[in-house]
Amino acid sequence: MKNKKIKISANLINENRSYLFLALILIIGLFVDNFYTMYNISAATGNGSLVIWLGLGFTVCMIAGHMDLTIMYMSTFAALLCLGLHGDQGLPWAVCILIATLAGVLVGCINGFLVTKLKIHSFIATLGMQFVLKGSMYIYTGGEELSIGKDYAFSDVLNDTPVGFLPFSTYFLITTLVVFIVMIVLRYTRFGRNVYMIGGNLETAWLAGIKSDGVTTMAFVISSAACALGGALNGIYSGTAGITMGEKGISPLMIALTATIIGGTAINGGKGSVIWTWVSLVAIALLKAIFKKTEIQVLVIAAILIGCIVYETIALYNRNKTVGTRPNLHKEALKELGKSH
Repeated sequence: MKNKKIKISANLINENRSYLFLALILIIGLFVDNFYTMYNISAATGNGSLVIWLGLGFTVCMIAGHMDLTIMYMSTFAALLCLGLHGDQGLPWAVCILIATLAGVLVGCINGFLVTKLKIHSFIATLGMQFVLKGSMYIYTGGEELSIGKDYAFSDVLNDTPVGFLPFSTYFLITTLVVFIVMIVLRYTRFGRNVYMIGGNLETAWLAGIKSDGVTTMAFVISSAACALGGALNGIYSGTAGITMGEKGISPLMIALTATIIGGTAINGGKGSVIWTWVSLVAIALLKAIFKKTEIQVLVIAAILIGCIVYETIALYNRNKTVGTRPNLHKEALKELGKSH
């Protein structure tokens, strides 16, 4: 009975590890001078919003059993495209953001086609698309940084804190709203259930009549579109965009991948939540505000990631060991069922 209680407690901690991570960071913040100020929290969450968009896209693809390595370059490409269209063509911000997002939809469709029709592994397909996007950015900008010029009106709106008593920028609130919308879609719609099913067991999904190619392609479309939208908004929010946007310090791609795993999304697919990733990325954003040195940030994040991986590895080993020691488990269950009637 005691062992069972310990097991339940360990599982409970593991299932809520992203929330515990955030709680730990908030507790540490109590001992940091001027940490809980409106400006500091707003700046930390606002600057961390781009990676939340990346984590959103990466999580959706990972739940579906795939990896999307284009997330960082997709957001950067969209930011440059958005600022370029506004500065060079004089298009309204709404039109620029829409075009940038549609570019993300196109890239997602291409990634989905490469994976589902040409049967290229998602790691290889999206890795190749990285270079396509990066080359396109150099051609479009000539390697130069773009800015919003003197049109700061919309940038000020994104930087503003619309809810007076909440220390969150408009950009962060928009980001959070989209995350919760995607969470609702994944949790309560047929499409969302199909995403989990193809990620958990592709053969079972096929037997259930699910058109896995369409679901997989849509997962890549959601990922690329989200990253493009987030990148376009981030370019306006920060006022500038360059080919190395967001790459100062720890790579945003690595942060998104790490937060997805810390949040509890299974690497093999079929399990996870965009909310778990959101909580982990908010914690990382606040952690970066507490520890200014990159090496300390890396050390803390790596320690938490290693702990999660070790636990998942041990848990998987124990599950496989249980299955191996009871190969006729289904027959035992049928026998017990017969006795109950």
